[in-house]
Amino acid sequence: EINMTIKAYQTLYSSSVAFGTRKAIIADQGKEDTEPVIRQLEEEKRALEKQVNELKSQCEFIEKREQERRSVDDKKRQEEVQFLKRTNQQLKQQLDGITANKK
Repeated sequence: EINMTIKAYQTLYSSSVAFGTRKAIIADQGKEDTEPVIRQLEEEKRALEKQVNELKSQCEFIEKREQERRSVDDKKRQEEVQFLKRTNQQLKQQLDGITANKK
């Protein structure tokens, strides 16, 4: 009876070793299969990060250019308003002078 128990344990041990070996081989194969995918994804990630940085730079450049354009437009508008105010003031003075001479 002890021999049968020992034989059963030996069979169980052999089966478990074989099972563990198969699982280790499968895990190694899975690892080999995923390594190229991981490299590809890392390369894609680097390319996308580069694209993000380029787009951020482009966006900053556009924002700066637009800010400068707005600033120039505002300055032109202010100059035009001042010119129109001066012209209006001169025309009022001329009109007042003309109406004052007629009285």
